[in-house]
Amino acid sequence: MSMHNESRRPSILNWFLATEFRQLLLSALVIAFAFSIRYLVFGKYRLEYVSATILAVILAFIPHELSHRHIARKLGYYARYRVWLLGLALAIVFPLLTLGSLIFAAPGAVVIYPKYPFGYVSRRDYGLIALAGPLANIIVGYTSLVLLTMMKTIIHMYSFLLILILFVVMEINLWLAMFNLIPFPPLDGSKVFAWNKALWLVAFALSAVPLFLMLYGLRFFI
Repeated sequence: MSMHNESRRPSILNWFLATEFRQLLLSALVIAFAFSIRYLVFGKYRLEYVSATILAVILAFIPHELSHRHIARKLGYYARYRVWLLGLALAIVFPLLTLGSLIFAAPGAVVIYPKYPFGYVSRRDYGLIALAGPLANIIVGYTSLVLLTMMKTIIHMYSFLLILILFVVMEINLWLAMFNLIPFPPLDGSKVFAWNKALWLVAFALSAVPLFLMLYGLRFFI
């Protein structure tokens, strides 16, 4: 049955699904497309914004998923990234229908297998593995924030493209962290919340507060 289904897929999709790296690449390209639509439609500097967005997604999505996988393997589990075809479709359809206003950023996930045939993943381990992805985004996001602040207050550099790249890297990383920390299954936040509510609150606040400040125009870092 599975071989029959695979034969009916477009050959380019089969190529992307052949290896874990290609599945990560396909997912990253789809998320980059989703975030780029608003700039393609409304942006004044389209090429610059789209280029910055593609780079930002690479620096957000791939470290996020690889962090999940790394921690899972460190804890002794078998783990690999798998594309979720429905999530991939939603990641394309939502931004197309809303011109980038609504993005579904879950085109796949790291699948975790227990250490033993009849084993299970503990709540603590699930929480640690789930937290690893958003934490990677928070680290990259705040690193970009520090670099932006340094450029403005210390170095006095005003390179439009560099500032744009750092800003978009920060924005997308913090957004991806906040989205994934929403405490509803199957998102990471549900597992972190079930394991350690205080830690979930700290992580969610670290990702959400700067985004809300940007939303209300308090861009204190530029």
